[in-house]
Amino acid sequence: MAQTQGNDRREFFRINDRVIVDFRPIEQEQATVIGQRLQSPTSQQDNQQLRTLESAFTHLVDQINHQDRDIARALRMLDDKLNLIHRQIRNLVQPVETEKARDVNLSGGGMALISDQSLSAKTQLEVTIQLIPSAITITAVARVISCKPIDDGYHLRMAFVHMDEYDRNLLVKHTLSRQAEQLRAERADET
Repeated sequence: MAQTQGNDRREFFRINDRVIVDFRPIEQEQATVIGQRLQSPTSQQDNQQLRTLESAFTHLVDQINHQDRDIARALRMLDDKLNLIHRQIRNLVQPVETEKARDVNLSGGGMALISDQSLSAKTQLEVTIQLIPSAITITAVARVISCKPIDDGYHLRMAFVHMDEYDRNLLVKHTLSRQAEQLRAERADET
C-alpha cells in the first residue's frame, strides 16, 4: 500500500497521530548492534511462533463458525478478552503516560515531529514509540532525513532503518486503524 504525492513516493500510508516518543542520537556501531538485536533469530522466532498461533487460531475459528456460530463467537470473545488482559498487564508494567504524548506524522517507514533539538541529516537515532491507546511499544533505529528550524523548534523527519518485522506490522496495523477511525469521524461530521 503506497501513498504517492507528486515525486514523493512512500511505501506506507502516513497519518497524523499522538504517541509517546523518545529518541536519542547513537553512533553507527550502536545502531548496528541494536539493529542486529531487533532482527535476532530469537526475536524473529518468537514473533513467527506468535503469528503462526494467531493464524492457526483464526483458521480454526473460521472452520468452527461453519458448524456452530455461537461457539466461534465465544472463542473470538475469549481471544478478545485475553488480548484485553494482555494490554492491561502491559499497561501495569509500562503505563501509558498520555501527558507525554506528542503530535507526530507516522507511518510504517518513518516519522516526522517537532523537536527541541537540532540534529544533522544522517544522524542515527534509537527510537522508542508507545502507541495510544494500545500501549504497544516499538523500538527502532532511525536515520535523520532532515531537521529544519521552524518557529517552535525543529521539524525533524526520520526514516526507520532497523525495526523488527512484527513491530513494523503492528505499526502499519495501527496506522490503518487510526486512518479508518479518522475517515469514520469525517463521515460522521458530514452528516
